[in-house]
Amino acid sequence: MRQKKSTLFMFIAPAIILFLVFFCYPVLRTFAMSFFDAAQMSSKVSTWEFVGLNNYFALNSTSFPGALTMLFKVWLFCGIIVFVAALLFAVMLTSGVYGKGFFRSMLYLPNVIPQIAIGYMWTLYVFSSRFGMLKRVFTAIGWEAAANFAWTSPDNMFLSMCIAYIFSSTGYFVLQYMAAIEAIPKSLYEAAELDGASKIAQFVQITFPLIRNTLVSSITLWTSRVCGFFALSRVFASASTVSPLMYIYNVLFGTESSNTAVGVGAAASVVVALIVVVAFLVSNLIPKNNDIEL
Repeated sequence: MRQKKSTLFMFIAPAIILFLVFFCYPVLRTFAMSFFDAAQMSSKVSTWEFVGLNNYFALNSTSFPGALTMLFKVWLFCGIIVFVAALLFAVMLTSGVYGKGFFRSMLYLPNVIPQIAIGYMWTLYVFSSRFGMLKRVFTAIGWEAAANFAWTSPDNMFLSMCIAYIFSSTGYFVLQYMAAIEAIPKSLYEAAELDGASKIAQFVQITFPLIRNTLVSSITLWTSRVCGFFALSRVFASASTVSPLMYIYNVLFGTESSNTAVGVGAAASVVVALIVVVAFLVSNLIPKNNDIEL
C-alpha cells in the first residue's frame, strides 16, 4: 500500500509543483504586493515599503472605478445579447436544420481567432469610414445616414467594441447550449408533440428547465471571460473602452506616463480576482434543477 502511494505521488508531483510555481506563487506574491509600494514588479521583497491599504484607497482617485463601470456594462449588455443569441442559435441548430455541422463550425470559428486580430478586422474592414463593409453596404442600398455613421469616433467606440466582442463570444456558448439540449431525451419532445404542445411550449416547459444548470454555469464562465477583457480594449482605444486589465497594464508598465504604480496595479488585480470569486459563489446559490426527473 505504501508503495502504491509513493508511485501515485511520483506521477502527480510534477503537476503539483507546476501548479505551486506558476499559479499559487504569483497569486500570493500579487496579493502581498498590493499592501506594499514597490519600484518594479521584479523588485526584491526586501525593497518593498509597507503602505497597508493605501493602494486600495488610491484606486478611487484613478480611472479604475470608470474601468469597472465599463466592465459591468460589457458584462450586462453584451451578456444579455450573447446568451439570447447563443440560445436561439442552439435551439435552431438542434431542431434538425440541414448543415448543422457547418453552421456550428462557423459560429465557433471567431473563438479560435486571436482577439487582437478580431479587433483589427472590425476596425479596419468593417467599421472603417473609408472602405469598411458597413460603409459600402449602406451606400449601396441608399442609406446615407447609416453609411456616414462614425463607428470609430470616440463617442461610438464603446458600441463598436461591444459589437465585435459579441461576434467573437457567441459561438463559445452556442456549443455549450447545443450539448445541453442534445442531452435531453427525444422522447420528451415526442410526448409533448402528441399532447399538442407548440415549439414555444416545448422550449418553455422542457428545454429551458433541463438546461438551467448550463445557463447558470455560463454566467460564471462569462464573468471570467469579461474580467479577462484586454485585447479589444487595447484595439478600440478610447477613454470609454479602458478595461480593468488595460488599466492594470498601464499602471504596471507606465504606458500612459513615465511613472509606474506596481502596488496600485496589484491592488486592482486583487479586486478583479475577487469579482470573479464572488460571481462564482453567487452563481452557486442559484437553485439547480436536480428536482427534475427524466
